[in-house]
Amino acid sequence: MADLQETLGKVIRRERQQRRLTMRELGERAGLSEIYVGEIERGQKYPSARVLESVAAALDLEVAELLELVATELREASAAARSRTAGLGFGFGRPEPVRSSIGTQEKGAASSEPLAAQQVLTMASFSSLLLAGRLGEAAIRRSRR
Repeated sequence: MADLQETLGKVIRRERQQRRLTMRELGERAGLSEIYVGEIERGQKYPSARVLESVAAALDLEVAELLELVATELREASAAARSRTAGLGFGFGRPEPVRSSIGTQEKGAASSEPLAAQQVLTMASFSSLLLAGRLGEAAIRRSRR
């Protein structure tokens, strides 16, 4: 599992660099020292909620947006770790929970529930296809003996 403190720093660094800000500039905008910004980015310091608020504002983000970026990074790292543990890189580890974004769509937009169900079916079909392929390969190998 990815380390929250390091992941938070990684996301803050990435967002700062995308905005072409130096650590000094981010620190000035957030009311922090350049050294403290660097320590946060390297995962050496765990910022308080107030510091997170000021960093998010300095990056022109809402705190929720910053935290969602961190959550996404953690999910991706967790999925990658599960794939590596499975040995195939196709997600044969623990299945990812399907998250619905109902209530977050614009007015008049179609519900995301059918899409979530479709994603589950697609993932199940893909997994079945891979499993069938592996079983088929084993049968072919046995028949060649």
